[in-house]
Amino acid sequence: MKLNTDRLNAFYQVALDKSFCQAADNLFITQSALSQRVLKLEQELGTNLLIRSPEGIGLTEQGKILFEYVSDLQAREQDVLNQVTGRSAIANGIIRVGAFSSVMRSVIMPSLLPLINSPHQLKVEFFSRELRELPPLLLSGEVDFIVVDAEFTDPRLQFELLGHETLVHIRNRASEHRLDPPIFLDHDAHDVTTYNFFDTQGMADFEFDRCFYDDVYGLIDGVRLGFGEAVVSEHIIKDSDDFEIVTHAKAVTSPVILCYVKNRYMSALQKQVIEHLQQNAPRHL
Repeated sequence: MKLNTDRLNAFYQVALDKSFCQAADNLFITQSALSQRVLKLEQELGTNLLIRSPEGIGLTEQGKILFEYVSDLQAREQDVLNQVTGRSAIANGIIRVGAFSSVMRSVIMPSLLPLINSPHQLKVEFFSRELRELPPLLLSGEVDFIVVDAEFTDPRLQFELLGHETLVHIRNRASEHRLDPPIFLDHDAHDVTTYNFFDTQGMADFEFDRCFYDDVYGLIDGVRLGFGEAVVSEHIIKDSDDFEIVTHAKAVTSPVILCYVKNRYMSALQKQVIEHLQQNAPRHL
């Protein structure tokens, strides 16, 4: 059996976009034509590939297998075309990177600047997400790489240490009113950064209230406006005079770790991304 390329591409785009409407726009075909290609592919294979639900489009187990195959196929094809035509390894390439907010804008994007500014029509897509949301993005193929703060047990994944962030306790320097108990700003109810910081200081019984501010930059703005205190990465506030860093007994660091799937085909472009991050990401932030 030889799989039809148009049908494979239709399935792959729907899996990436999680939307028939968006995938049809990206492929410059009608949504009806797209649906027919995916349906014929499922009929040809005798299995369902997509899970259609009100929340969007997901992949069945068979769909995940086929998605990885098509991902590898497209990466190999681009490498061969670049070699045959003598073009740069990054010509017309697409890279997708997911990371947590404190390192995305300050570390990952600047580290990839030489690739981003290349004249070879490279497309780079960045996804700033909560840490718990990153592994599913990687395993579903929605991104090529993720950056996390801890290794976790999964034999499918490869981890590369890029450096460490130093975490500090900050508050508004100008504020004279200190709340008792203090309010600490975190990303959301699942964010345990503040708890872990004080536990490391031997202050596990330290009492405080919490408010939530989505990403780290909203959190920093909240501290700047006097809404509360926070534990943040030192490197993203070091150039500001708005904050007082509260001294504690122990230095607290958090690793910055690059993660990707082991057994997927690694294109020349993806190898360059790894090299740029290893070389340009500061070892200590």
